[in-house]
Amino acid sequence: MTRVVVDANVLASGIAGHPDSPSRRLFEALAADRIEAVLCDRILRELDRALQRPYFAERVTVLERRQADAVLRAAADMLPDPVAPPAVVRDPRDDYLVALARANRVDAIITGDRDLLDHEGLEPPALTPRAACERFGLP
Repeated sequence: MTRVVVDANVLASGIAGHPDSPSRRLFEALAADRIEAVLCDRILRELDRALQRPYFAERVTVLERRQADAVLRAAADMLPDPVAPPAVVRDPRDDYLVALARANRVDAIITGDRDLLDHEGLEPPALTPRAACERFGLP
């Protein structure tokens, strides 16, 4: 099964997004166990903060936030937050995503973050939601 680390920005867009959006298709694939997400509490805390911002708060109810959290915790491989990850990418706040991905042999990091997407030769690779849907055959 395809294993991925999914950044909080993609999860937030998937929860609030249009049903045909790549982020929503990824979220639904995670919920349906067609791909496996490797997550940690830090990602879910970032997701919760993102969903409380005005843009998302207008689109996602408190009940929907709780349901999404429950779906992710049930469907994902929940692992401990990486501690003191090595510096890899331009923004040190993203290094924990790389450390989580590398320690758990995932196929990709799915993100909208340019610091990850623009990093030449990153392993595992960072993919946009659209590129991930194409690579992993998510309609």
